[in-house]
Amino acid sequence: MAALSAAELQKRHGLEGAPDPFPSLGNNAPAAPSTSAPAKSRQPAAPEPVDTANEDAFPALGSSSGPAPATTSSASSKWGAASASKVKARVPVSSAPGGLGRSGSPLASSLPASISFSVPSASITVSPKVFNELTKKVKEQYGCNVEASSQMKTGLRTFFVRGPDDKRVALAKKTIERGISKVETQTMDVPLSTLGTIIGPKGANLKVITDATGCRIDIPRRDQLPTAPVNGHKETNGDDSDSDDDEEAEDPAVPISLTGPTPAIVDAKNRINALIKDKVSFTSVKIKDIPSEYYLFIAGPKGKRAKEVLEQGVGQGQVQVHIPPPSVWKALASRADAAAEDENADSAISGQAERKRDIAIRIKGDKDKVAAVVAEIRRQYEEYRSNSTKISISIPKRQHRFLVGSAADEILEEHGCIVELPAIDSHSEECVIRGPKINLIAAFSTVMEKANAIGIETVDLVDAHKTSDAVQHAKNVLRYLIRISKLRQIADAHSGVKVYPPFQAVVESVGNVVIEIVGEDAAQVSKAKEELSSIVKTLSPAHIASVDIDFALHKFLIGKKGAKINQFETAHSVTVVFPPTTDESSTVLLVYTGTGLPTDKKQRDAKLKEALAGASKDIESLAKEAADIKTETLEVEQKWHRHVIGPGGSVLRSILGEDPLVTVSIGKKDGKADQDVIVVRGPSTEVDQIVPALLQVVEDAKNDDIINGHTVEFAVEKRHVPHLVGQAGATINKLRESLGVRVNFDDDDESTNKKGSKNHMVSCKIVGRKEAVEEAKQRLQAQIERLADETTEVITIKRALHPALIGSSGKYAIRLEDKYGVKITFPRDTKDGAEQKANQKPDEVVIRGGRKGVAGAKAELLEAAEFEKETNQTTTFTVPTAAVARIVGKAGANINAIKDDTGAQIDVDKTSEKDTSITLRGDKQAIAAAKSSIQAVVAEVGDRKEEVITIPNKFHGQLIGPGGQRLRDLIARVGGPEDRSQQAGLINFPRAGDASPDTVKLRGDKSLVNKIKAELERLVTDLGDQVVLGVRVPVQDHASRIGRGGAALQDLQRKSGATIQFPGSRQYNSTPAIENAEELGDVPANELIKVAGTREQCQRAIEVLSQALSSPPSRSQTPTGRGNGNLPMRTVAVPAKYFHALIDGQIQRQLRQNGIQVELPAAPAKPEVKRPEAAASQAGAQSARIDVDEGDDNSEQIDYTFEVYDKYESLGEAGDAPLDFVIRGKDEVLDKGEQILQEAVEKAKTANKVGVLVGIPRSAFPRIIGSKGATISRLRSETGADITVGKDDDLITLVGDAQSVEYAKDAIVSIASRRGARF
Repeated sequence: MAALSAAELQKRHGLEGAPDPFPSLGNNAPAAPSTSAPAKSRQPAAPEPVDTANEDAFPALGSSSGPAPATTSSASSKWGAASASKVKARVPVSSAPGGLGRSGSPLASSLPASISFSVPSASITVSPKVFNELTKKVKEQYGCNVEASSQMKTGLRTFFVRGPDDKRVALAKKTIERGISKVETQTMDVPLSTLGTIIGPKGANLKVITDATGCRIDIPRRDQLPTAPVNGHKETNGDDSDSDDDEEAEDPAVPISLTGPTPAIVDAKNRINALIKDKVSFTSVKIKDIPSEYYLFIAGPKGKRAKEVLEQGVGQGQVQVHIPPPSVWKALASRADAAAEDENADSAISGQAERKRDIAIRIKGDKDKVAAVVAEIRRQYEEYRSNSTKISISIPKRQHRFLVGSAADEILEEHGCIVELPAIDSHSEECVIRGPKINLIAAFSTVMEKANAIGIETVDLVDAHKTSDAVQHAKNVLRYLIRISKLRQIADAHSGVKVYPPFQAVVESVGNVVIEIVGEDAAQVSKAKEELSSIVKTLSPAHIASVDIDFALHKFLIGKKGAKINQFETAHSVTVVFPPTTDESSTVLLVYTGTGLPTDKKQRDAKLKEALAGASKDIESLAKEAADIKTETLEVEQKWHRHVIGPGGSVLRSILGEDPLVTVSIGKKDGKADQDVIVVRGPSTEVDQIVPALLQVVEDAKNDDIINGHTVEFAVEKRHVPHLVGQAGATINKLRESLGVRVNFDDDDESTNKKGSKNHMVSCKIVGRKEAVEEAKQRLQAQIERLADETTEVITIKRALHPALIGSSGKYAIRLEDKYGVKITFPRDTKDGAEQKANQKPDEVVIRGGRKGVAGAKAELLEAAEFEKETNQTTTFTVPTAAVARIVGKAGANINAIKDDTGAQIDVDKTSEKDTSITLRGDKQAIAAAKSSIQAVVAEVGDRKEEVITIPNKFHGQLIGPGGQRLRDLIARVGGPEDRSQQAGLINFPRAGDASPDTVKLRGDKSLVNKIKAELERLVTDLGDQVVLGVRVPVQDHASRIGRGGAALQDLQRKSGATIQFPGSRQYNSTPAIENAEELGDVPANELIKVAGTREQCQRAIEVLSQALSSPPSRSQTPTGRGNGNLPMRTVAVPAKYFHALIDGQIQRQLRQNGIQVELPAAPAKPEVKRPEAAASQAGAQSARIDVDEGDDNSEQIDYTFEVYDKYESLGEAGDAPLDFVIRGKDEVLDKGEQILQEAVEKAKTANKVGVLVGIPRSAFPRIIGSKGATISRLRSETGADITVGKDDDLITLVGDAQSVEYAKDAIVSIASRRGARF
């Protein structure tokens, strides 16, 4: 085999600049010219007679020529020899210069340089024949004579070498030693970090050693080297075992082999040791035999003791000591990080538990100081071990996190004790307090105090839904919550709260899926738990379905940036949860997230099953359409893997293409790494194309047929080079890095670039692997084709037209650029007024791109400019600033109408407090029409005035009226406009939270404002005279007093002028307390009627209500027909708190339809609605917003208050007292009647929550109620909650279960916050 060149050896070892330890010496022979015939065989021959007449054998002494230049020249460089031909012609040896003797055999006297050396005869392994050939080689290459003699006594063989100079003699000696001595191989271990020193810059140090010793030094290939420390840390590949963020990785030893004669090997070792002497004086020690529970004692609080005593004291600042914290600390910290970041939150459930053992103590630094520190650590350990004792206590596992980190440091600093916690995946809750005996009790108290200092709540996902596979369902729910970032959202929504998912080890070993909620504020923690529990309860097993889809198809289903799966989720109202890619799991979860589910469980489950079944079927269909997946496993040794990958992945990328559809796992199969396989998985057609390419690369690497030296060269016009290279080389560097090729541009020979030639050519040379080179060439040529077609056009367009041609945010110019594939550059002004480009005039527009695209863009731009000249007229005038609001209108309604009607563009610019500038753009007709419309609006505004009056906040609601109707009637009554859009902004009542809650602002025409002010003052005076009185009316009389459809009550209110509220009415609780409570005495709550108005009005109403009815009907029983007393009867006991739910008209009608009569018991007190205390003072502040200005935004931030409480908590024990409902009817219908009552009771049990919502602006009430109550009816149906909207205040009452109340609240707030929208 031919000798390896330096470059080849460098590539083999992956070492930049490594020298050739076996230089080819064939080129080093002197090339002395000779006039004699070529020398014949070197074998001994019979003596020939001496020819004294031969001038060659006996030259004249006077004419002796000097040595030939080739003979005396230095040996050629070994690096140059590598590039020479490996087959050399035999060079005949001429007679020695100036010598006398036989041809080609110089005499000793003519060779001034000499050397002798001895070699043990036993180490000579060559035969005499081989030795003779070796001496011939030495004579041919170096012109040296070699003589040898053996000494039997010493066992040595001595060689005497003579030559023309010392350098050749030395080379001859090395050749002889290498040729005759017994060659052996020895290894020596050197630290990995010293390899760079041994090799040296571009292999200089290694070359010096090999040249000086003649040894061959083999350094392991880069892929065979142990993992190198990165930035002082050991590379762990994601495994945290035996490593730590703060620890210095141990420098691994690397065995290097030295091949050559024994003396040469010894010499080489000495030279290497001299090079790395300074490096190995630094050492790193690991202590593993000290139990980890004593680590904290040695480290001290916050590591102070280790730093002060060990590093600064014993180590004198020349060592670094790393004492790892307990592994349970790290496990808890990593769990917290996973829950907080949520970027890869799947690790929160699928991540590993903490390591089974703590890592060792590590000390690095000066050797002597490290030894002293190790001795001190062991002494401290013995002292702590003999002087400490321990006690065991049981602490719930969820509280362990409060005993690590700074808390543990405080305990250690205060009491000298440590707390040992069990492993995360351990079932044990036993903790150990270790320290001095006298301090254990105090430490115990501190430990318990810290453990109980912070509130913890848990949500058990397994208990949320009791099913046969509750654990798996809980895992699915947890993965879904993590997928939608719900845990992080809940934590962010509640101040100071953190939410922790469970550990995978705990889930697998115990079967519990418990989410922990931690925070110092117990109220916030409780709210977070309630929110999370509510979400978990809604996610029943029926909401989730699983589908098995090959994991290799997941990325195809997800699509680019999730576009495909987002579309699927929207279409099917589901969330798709894919498993982590590292799991290679095929289980995909489908979670239904749609709305509008039936309230009945059977119907809801049926709909969920149908929806998820359809989604499962469709996603399986998508998976089948995605690809016909195929897996191909190639048996390839690991040593060839790097050839498949290529530098920086370049080879693999060039095979797979820019958008690969297959996955290639190199060295990994079935979850096991470091295997001799390459697994290709993807669509079968793609796999069939990729596999041969991979095998070809492997075959090429094995046979060394294709190396990274494939070269392609082609000519490129010089003008294209800057574009190909890019700014600061960005474009060409990107190509180099992505494909791993070298690209150079060099000027061609001058002969190819004739003078006067416009197209100066440059040579582009691409070097690399064949596949990468061809791909790079293809990309460059494609770019050159685009550049060759590029042209530039400059057109002149008046500067005033540029903004219209560019468009808002450049949208018109960008559209043209995208349409024609060109770059359009308009001139810009810099800050100092100078043009940005000196060669571009203010009226010039530059278009650059392909010829066809430039022509199209130019034509369209000139056409648009011509159109703008005709239509882009401008006029500016001023209007009073006070009229701008009317001109613009609510949400821009008026000004947009003017724009649409006239086609003009209108810009409003406030120039001063009094005047505002208005600019109109368009054609002349449009400008004239727009100006006329604006001036007409200004004329309507007239003389405006602003007035501020003070009205007590308590009267605001009564003045505004339901939906602002009373204000609208007031404005119309005093002669104001009846159109609501014109009424807007005339009267502004304060909002909740305003600094002046009693201030009302009037704004509008002067005369109208004065009239409104006078009317408001009159109404306030009347309201100030109002009182609220009470009157007792028996429950059985209420129906008669109210009348059918409230007719009797309305008639009484009309005649008396007072407002009458019966118990149970929506405004009853919001009506102020009565003034004559002492006069009435103890009146049952259900018989107290409130009458509001002036005292005279109240007295008239009370007089009528106090009159006895002539024949009062009883509401305690339904009307009976003849002989009803003889019908069978049955008594049904019902808790008193459900009485009002059972007397609902719908239930009574249902009983009557079934032929059942009911005798009702005496009515108990009805639960009162509690208005939130925080909002009680704001009643009426959020009144109807007739006062909203027209310029207000469509959206509004609602400042509301919402409280939820138990509906029956105010009744106490009285609510549980039984009441007897007597039902009468035929025997066959009594069971049906009892069933109706029991079902009504069960329904009332579930509707046990009352939500009180205040602060919603009354202007939003019409949107909440909707046309003829359509919206509120829909909300009641969708949420399942009973919704009652206050007539005279902002109180909204919601009754139902907790979930229904919450849904109803969210829906109402959403409607109220979107002003102007219809629902």
